[in-house]
Amino acid sequence: MKRLWLISMFISLWFAAMAETPDSIFSSCISEQKKPNFFKWAGGVVDDISTFLNDCDTNYVTPQKYLFSSQLELSYFHDYYRMRSSRSGDSHEMVLQSGNPLSLGIYAYWGPFGIGHSWNLEDIGKSSWGNSENGYRNSFMLNTARIIGEFYTFSSGKSAKFTRITNIDLEDKNREFRGLKSKCYGIDAQYIFNNKRYSWPAAFGENAVQKKAAGSWKAGVSYCRMNITFNPADIDPDIRQQIDTTLFFNRVKYTDYAINFGYSYNWPFKRNCLLAVSAIPSLGFRRSEIRTDYSRQILDNISTDLFFRASLFWNNTKYFSGIVVDIHTYSYREKKFSMTNSYGTIKYILGLNFIKKSQYR
Repeated sequence: MKRLWLISMFISLWFAAMAETPDSIFSSCISEQKKPNFFKWAGGVVDDISTFLNDCDTNYVTPQKYLFSSQLELSYFHDYYRMRSSRSGDSHEMVLQSGNPLSLGIYAYWGPFGIGHSWNLEDIGKSSWGNSENGYRNSFMLNTARIIGEFYTFSSGKSAKFTRITNIDLEDKNREFRGLKSKCYGIDAQYIFNNKRYSWPAAFGENAVQKKAAGSWKAGVSYCRMNITFNPADIDPDIRQQIDTTLFFNRVKYTDYAINFGYSYNWPFKRNCLLAVSAIPSLGFRRSEIRTDYSRQILDNISTDLFFRASLFWNNTKYFSGIVVDIHTYSYREKKFSMTNSYGTIKYILGLNFIKKSQYR
């Protein structure tokens, strides 16, 4: 009887232990499992996106090793305007070119993100920042191996000179003209197809180094809004009275929506030295408004433009220096009036990278 009682007690205790074991094991697992960390998860997502955008073939490209970059730019801006008219029956042409004021720019990058501002040195101390009388440019940039983008605004802001007018001898005449101003803002975004071997940041972003020659096709979209005002009253009277009045206008304002496709090539001709060229034609839709003293027209038509860049750089990943040439060409056309507006920049850049990324320390 005593044995039977001991056996029954043993069996009861065994079943009780088995009943509690799953709960105790589950509780143990919960206590040992780490609580989820949102910031760690978010950091992992950012790392994954960064890897996707910047992954490259290190046989061709040395990626950016630093978190931050800063640079100074000395630039010469140049605007060119050519107007043609056949409204009076005969063809007439007028060409204006801006001066070449020296500008100073300051730019800063945090990884692929950049921001910068440049202004004419002649205008410092004369008026407030961004005044329409002054020339300036603002840029907000994204430079990655796979995708590049820029939002920009600029104003010519300075006087121009007549270089050619049909049937008028400009020699010994006052060709200065302060009645022409242009303002523009736009957005460009492009996808680089050969993004593992070709590096746009090495050519124009200054935050990578191209080690072997490579090129890539690029495709993208752009938006641009241009506003050009022209005041004939500011033309010297000796010239104004001889100009065909069909060349005069008060304002040309146009908005472009375009797609572009082109090719870029990087040639590292020496250690840490790079020559780069990029040419991107674009095709799009343009809505234009032109105003004169007598009329206002709104036109919708096809637009064709060209974006050209070239650079020569020395970059040892820590310090960089180089020259960049940037040319944009916009064209406005209607049946009997056309205008071509080109603006270009020649920049000398001096910069440095600082605070190495943890994986390169």
